[in-house]
Amino acid sequence: MSDTVDLKPAKTRAIDRYIFAGGSLSWAIAQWFLVWLFARVGDGAAAVGQYSLTLAIVTPVFIIGQLGLRTVYLSLQTSFTWKSYLILRLIGTGAAILIIVAYYQIDPSANLPLLAAVVAVRCFDVYHDILYARFQRENRLLLIGLHSITNSALTMVIAFVAIMLTHNIALTVLCVGIGSALVAASAQRYVLKVPQDPAAAPGGYRRILRAGVPTTISESLAALSLYLPILFLSVIADDATTGVFATAAYLLTAANLTGDTLKDIFITSFRWTFEESGARKLLRRAHKVSGALIILVVVAIPIIIFAGSPVLEFIYGDEFALTHLELAVLSAAMIPVASSYIYEATLNVLNAYAGQAWIWFMACSLGVGVGFLVISVPGIPPMIGAMAVAFTTGWGRFIGALSLALSAQRRAT
Repeated sequence: MSDTVDLKPAKTRAIDRYIFAGGSLSWAIAQWFLVWLFARVGDGAAAVGQYSLTLAIVTPVFIIGQLGLRTVYLSLQTSFTWKSYLILRLIGTGAAILIIVAYYQIDPSANLPLLAAVVAVRCFDVYHDILYARFQRENRLLLIGLHSITNSALTMVIAFVAIMLTHNIALTVLCVGIGSALVAASAQRYVLKVPQDPAAAPGGYRRILRAGVPTTISESLAALSLYLPILFLSVIADDATTGVFATAAYLLTAANLTGDTLKDIFITSFRWTFEESGARKLLRRAHKVSGALIILVVVAIPIIIFAGSPVLEFIYGDEFALTHLELAVLSAAMIPVASSYIYEATLNVLNAYAGQAWIWFMACSLGVGVGFLVISVPGIPPMIGAMAVAFTTGWGRFIGALSLALSAQRRAT
């Protein structure tokens, strides 16, 4: 009996897509669980603020280290060997670690134990990312979902036990890396069994990087835009205020997660639509999916505004309350988030990688501009200012992605 896995892409069943989406959802639940645990068992909003700020520093750097390889591996029209992508991923991860070390030399006041723990976990995360790309290339969404669910379950169980025993956030995060290591080992076993694609060309590093660098810029700027309000608050407010915003901003995280999951689900079928029916049909599909997502968010806004604060207080504690105005601004910032990912999937299929970097550059520039405006105008509450930054980046991204998708479609027809 052969120990290898058939190279032919697996047929995707509906249940596979559901489990794949469930894996992404479980990851979000696990991240939320950590925040809840730190709020309830740790030092409340201040602990959440420290953890969120560390993520805001580390996450964009490690996304730079990913070099956009997953997106390029799934959508580049020229096929290169898996070894090429793996070597570039290891180089990128090493570079990300060096950047974080350099950051600590510049700012030695950073929480070193927490910083080191988050870096360790992120190393496993970026390795998972490239392994999952291999699964996804073969349409094995079920494997991705099962590994993600297992990783999330281990994260929550290990974190709960660790914080109850140590009452130390840094040690808790470090222990979470144990579960990530086990999941990485399991995924690696499968990858080692898969035969090499005989049609894939060796090398191709420059070609991959040329496609990946614009994607890297756009993805790192995307992460920066998500964490920009937290970085903004770290300058003008204390850890507790940052923590309160971070818990509320999980609504934005949920919207981003939904969009990212749908992007991963649709990118392969979008590519088939483009190859079979052309760019015009592809964009029509993108419009339908995007419009449905916007309608769903708009319908949920009244619930968020009027029920949001009581729910936050019940879950996290009294210090996490928000006003109706703050929740209204946050809700408006949510509207375009998931839909933006749909147009980005369209751009990836059309191989319009470089344009996405400009979208995020403009979105982040607008967010930074609003942040400086809030700082310079006296009397604006820090929380409203942070949410205004989130609103500006979100809508700037959506308008840019839609405009570029329309432009790319015209060029492709």
